[in-house]
Amino acid sequence: MPIVRKNNDNSMSIGDHIEELRIRLVWCIIPPLPLAIIFFFLSDTIVQWFLIPLQTVLEKHGLPTQVQVLSPPEFLLAEMKIALGAAILTAGPWILFQLWKFVSPGLHLHERRFVYFLIPFSTLLGALGLLLMYFFMLPVILDFMVSLAGHVEFNTTSISIGESISDITFPVLEAAPENAAVGDAWIKMPEGVLNVAVASGDGTTLESLTVPMNHGSLISQQFQLSTYLSFVIMLMFSIAVAFQLPMVMLLLGWLGVAKASWLRKNRRYALLILAVLSAFITPQDIISMLMMLVPLYFLYELGIQLIVWVPTSRVAGKTDKDDA
Repeated sequence: MPIVRKNNDNSMSIGDHIEELRIRLVWCIIPPLPLAIIFFFLSDTIVQWFLIPLQTVLEKHGLPTQVQVLSPPEFLLAEMKIALGAAILTAGPWILFQLWKFVSPGLHLHERRFVYFLIPFSTLLGALGLLLMYFFMLPVILDFMVSLAGHVEFNTTSISIGESISDITFPVLEAAPENAAVGDAWIKMPEGVLNVAVASGDGTTLESLTVPMNHGSLISQQFQLSTYLSFVIMLMFSIAVAFQLPMVMLLLGWLGVAKASWLRKNRRYALLILAVLSAFITPQDIISMLMMLVPLYFLYELGIQLIVWVPTSRVAGKTDKDDA
């Protein structure tokens, strides 16, 4: 049975249709491969970019800023995962373009107008969600979690400032010294790390060995690199998907499934559903849930307004003339 292309008089057999799909899938796969290689060489910078919010929070609480790697291939696998994810994200517009080239011949002109409207707005919402997560939500979530664990402390008494009780003292510095001798030790703040100067392999320079220190907490907050990256990546993906809520509502409005008046009337039920969704996306603490719930509710209201501002007739235009 031939498959008809609605924008012209040509038709494609099922075999031609499958061959067209195979070609488009091949074109979708080709760009991410070289991009993944390029991003692999840039993965150190990308890892640092991911760690900036965590480092800022740990410095704020006076905790060591290093993250742990618990197995030899862990860092390599983390960089490969980041490189592949960055390549797919960068090649996303190209992949969507190839899928569009496969689907568009079977659509009417007015149907393609809907896609022309949805794709740019969907991309904008996804980018907005990622920016909001990285610069606002992630620091607050990390700060709350670090503060929560830091409250479990030893039962110690405060010590007054007075004369030294030991001949051994460690200077507290905010920057590494320019000159030092082998065996010198100092405490680097605000990271809270004890540094000891030792001779390098060639014996011409010094390097420092570091020991993380804690502020009397029963819980040592040391973050594993792969676990932290997985947490951030999943949070970014979940938020980018959740921010497509106005697009879903607009599609339902175009299909006649949901009307603006009905959505306004059922705000209380929508708020309950959004609260459950927020709890599922975030790490299940009340602060994270509220930070996710507030923008989702604003997006719900935006979806209602889009149904009013962008009705089907406005996007479709004169459909009868276009289909002729």
